Amino acid sequence: MLGALVACGRQTGLPTGVASTATARDTAVQAASQTAQPPTPTTAPSPTPEPLALTVNGEPILLSDYEHELARCQAGKSSAGFDPTDCPAKVVQQLTEQAVVEQAAAAVGLSVSEAEVDAALNKVTASLGGPGPFNDWLSANQYGSVEFRAALRADLLRARMVAQVTGAVPDTAEQVHAREILVLEAATADTLLSQIKSGSDFATLALAYSRDLSSRAAGGDLGWFPRGLLTMPELEAAAFALQPGETSEVVHSSLGYHIVQVIERDPARLLSLAAAQAVRAAAWAEWLKAQLAQAVVVNTISP
Repeated sequence: MLGALVACGRQTGLPTGVASTATARDTAVQAASQTAQPPTPTTAPSPTPEPLALTVNGEPILLSDYEHELARCQAGKSSAGFDPTDCPAKVVQQLTEQAVVEQAAAAVGLSVSEAEVDAALNKVTASLGGPGPFNDWLSANQYGSVEFRAALRADLLRARMVAQVTGAVPDTAEQVHAREILVLEAATADTLLSQIKSGSDFATLALAYSRDLSSRAAGGDLGWFPRGLLTMPELEAAAFALQPGETSEVVHSSLGYHIVQVIERDPARLLSLAAAQAVRAAAWAEWLKAQLAQAVVVNTISP
């Protein structure tokens, strides 16, 4: 049968070799279909993450931002004749504070609009004499325009947060009106205290012996002050422990030896402008201290 079909095929005029060629082609196609694989999709390489200097409560602070601030700190201190070796620690503190302030502001819904940044930028530009001098200032202080705009926004947001924190500070506070005598030796203080207890006039002794030049001419009068205003906490604590007409024992501080006498006391006296500013500054400092104490800071900068 096979021989007949072949013979028949040849008799019908099929060209010699067609059958073998077709078989070879079919075999090649089959082999190709068996070995061909779909193209492997190409994957774009993952971008290399920028190195970090810090994370504050999980928020990253880029190493490049730290380095820019460090360069500005070092240049500024050096040009002013100060030692710049404390700049690394100061910049870490600055960036950490900025992060916790911005996080707290976001938590209470505070923000700064683009229009507000534009207005502040225009004021700065005008104060420096126009765009030309402003650009010169940016260059001299190693700022790019985008970087300075971000710094300006951060300053505006911090001011807004300060206003919110200190806005709760009342306009009145417990205050005392007191006077003091400051001397450098304990024996002198003991002698003066004995004289006061014996009836000598406090103001007269202050005028004659006190080393506190800011109050001596007024007989040692410190005026009215609330808690947190005096730079000597020992002196303040002694004053608030007294009632009108009472005199403290000798109080030792880093400045020397004090004797304090309270003249008046008011549980809710209106704060003076200076006192109000000092109390609000103290309130902000306490708030910021608490925020920093709670913050989780990871410093990745090599020491």
